[in-house]
Amino acid sequence: MTENGGIERPKAKPKLALELNEKTKKVLIILLAFLIFAFLLFNFRHLFIAAVVNNKPITRFALDRELEKQGGQQVLESLITKSLILQEAKKQGVKINDEEINEKIGEIETQLESQGTDLDTLLQTQGQTRQSLEEQIKIELIIGEILNEKVSVTDEEIKDYFEENKESFEEGVTLEEVKEQIRENLRQTKLSEKFQSWLEELKQKARIYYFLKF
Repeated sequence: MTENGGIERPKAKPKLALELNEKTKKVLIILLAFLIFAFLLFNFRHLFIAAVVNNKPITRFALDRELEKQGGQQVLESLITKSLILQEAKKQGVKINDEEINEKIGEIETQLESQGTDLDTLLQTQGQTRQSLEEQIKIELIIGEILNEKVSVTDEEIKDYFEENKESFEEGVTLEEVKEQIRENLRQTKLSEKFQSWLEELKQKARIYYFLKF
């Protein structure tokens, strides 16, 4: 209370002090935001920069554009083909389970082991992963499931192939000994030919819009 009995009012803070406090808060906020940005940029620099040559960065954007020029169209067409096959499989109710995929991978591993190598080493040299291999096998199994009934090999075709390609077999080998091998080779050839025409039909029926030009 004052000497006159009145109530003493709290003294107001100087205006300059308030302005300084506000400016300090803004500076701290900006500084904190900068530190967070710098931290994220350092830890996730691979998302923006592919390499640095004599302090000059090569950006991920530049790398992506160069890769697009070199193989963008081919990769895009591959993705379109994959999408068409998966859509057709769903339409026809074709399903491939993990057991079928693992069985194929097992066959590949056994074959590679007999040749003195292993699957992981081969995948690494080809720049692939087990996941990409599994996806590839799944697509192949879907194609086989859809087109197998449309492909057949007769005994006459097997005999003709054997007669025309005797020099490619070991001396003394009989037709009966290589009959199933020839059948599978001819079936795969026919399947490949059938796949091309089948894929063209899918593309003609599909609505495909391109938004990128390479």
